[in-house]
Amino acid sequence: MLKIKHFCPTKSTICLCRRIQFFPTAISHVSTTSIPNPNGNQKQETRPDYPFLDTKFNQYQIAYRYRHTIELLRGYFVYRLFSINFLVNNQNKIAYWGRRILGEKVFHKVLKLTAFGHFVGGESPQEIIPVINRLQKYHVHPILDYSVESDDTNSTASSDHVQRMHDDNTAKFIECIKTSHDICGANNLIAIKVTALIRPSVLKKLNTVLQSINNREVLPALFEIINQDETSGKTVTRLQQSLQLQNTTDQKEISSSVRFTTDELKEIYQLLLRLNKIAQACAQYKISIMVDAEQTYFQNAINYLATELQRYYNKNNIPFIYGTYQCYLKETLICLKRDLALAEKYNYIFAAKLVRGAYMEQERRLARENSYEDPINANFETTTQMYHVCFDEVMKSTVKRSPNQVRVMVASHNEDTIRYAITKMKDYDIRRGSSIVSFASLYGMSDYVAFALANSGYKTYKYLPYGPIEALQPYLFRRAQENRAIFQKADKDRRFHLQAFKDRIFKSTN
Repeated sequence: MLKIKHFCPTKSTICLCRRIQFFPTAISHVSTTSIPNPNGNQKQETRPDYPFLDTKFNQYQIAYRYRHTIELLRGYFVYRLFSINFLVNNQNKIAYWGRRILGEKVFHKVLKLTAFGHFVGGESPQEIIPVINRLQKYHVHPILDYSVESDDTNSTASSDHVQRMHDDNTAKFIECIKTSHDICGANNLIAIKVTALIRPSVLKKLNTVLQSINNREVLPALFEIINQDETSGKTVTRLQQSLQLQNTTDQKEISSSVRFTTDELKEIYQLLLRLNKIAQACAQYKISIMVDAEQTYFQNAINYLATELQRYYNKNNIPFIYGTYQCYLKETLICLKRDLALAEKYNYIFAAKLVRGAYMEQERRLARENSYEDPINANFETTTQMYHVCFDEVMKSTVKRSPNQVRVMVASHNEDTIRYAITKMKDYDIRRGSSIVSFASLYGMSDYVAFALANSGYKTYKYLPYGPIEALQPYLFRRAQENRAIFQKADKDRRFHLQAFKDRIFKSTN
């Protein structure tokens, strides 16, 4: 006779089961795949193609597999340090005295062992290759970002030196495109900053002039003209004439302080040539570029240039150029709607990266000092609402136009925003893994979100900055300042880093 004994689990057995998630505390949902049918619609069909996604993002075991054990401990301490207000508020002074006391070489080593090592891929393309390979092993794609940028400061460097520097930055961006292609293959992404390609003061002037233009459609198609004839400066001449004509039509006067000199017009022409050269490399290697957003006193010009690049290069179902929209700005929705309408009118692919924004403290300080309206939304919740509304507008455009004419990257560390985007993807029958919607976060931040998304089949990227330590210090310091609230509340990131470290140690000793 067969006897069945009752199984009475011990306390340790229950704990073990909980640890390996036999009793999950978060509700996960099943993967879905969109199957197109002959009439062009998409039918949602449930298939077990991907692992479950815990939408509470507690799967830390998935998040840090790409990190070495010692890097987990470093991540924990970096997050602890960046949550201390005194250190963040005085980081420039600390860096100054660190160099004085330790010397440049030792100070750089300390930086590489701490913040630089955690948030930056390396100093050269060779250094970032192992990092890229580890990311790709877990289906996370790198967005290579050779991080050079300039602000509106008065440089004493000679004009020839500045031009050589901008030409060198152009060559570095093209090298970045080639590196991305060689390591990651085609259809990957890199990031560029326009302020690395022109003097900030000239870009600021162009921004001021463009701000006064009501209708940009009257301006010439810059890159169509420049690709027809790269040997003459008629592109800038036509742009200047259009700007002057439109300001006369709108009865707006441009003050003498923003009128362009001959040398400045030549610099704008050189900027257009550099951008065109980078875009041509993108088309050659089938790598897309993201034109990063910067401060508001540059952003109108940057947005205009990105849109013009899209107008010429985002054809034939390939989005070579992405623009960036900062959702902490009050005017972002208006700007986004205008650019969506332009893309539809001229029949090119609209490709956008949505971010919250990275210059909030500086923007608010400048508004106070110069007595103009703060361009930033009132609070975190308003910015979140702006982000979601902007995402909704892009989603509506996927219905209005064919879906392959629209791309949007949700570049956010906010879990609510990620969940919102996932829900909207279901509403619009957009399958996970689709190129229509992708997700991105900064290297070293929110890995427990990014790697969970990638593990469940969503197209996921990590912004991977690299470059000389001196060039990347502004990036690191700004990251600490703008994300101080995140770092102070980043209990989850700290806790998961430490827990993953403990798991590794205990596993290695067993």
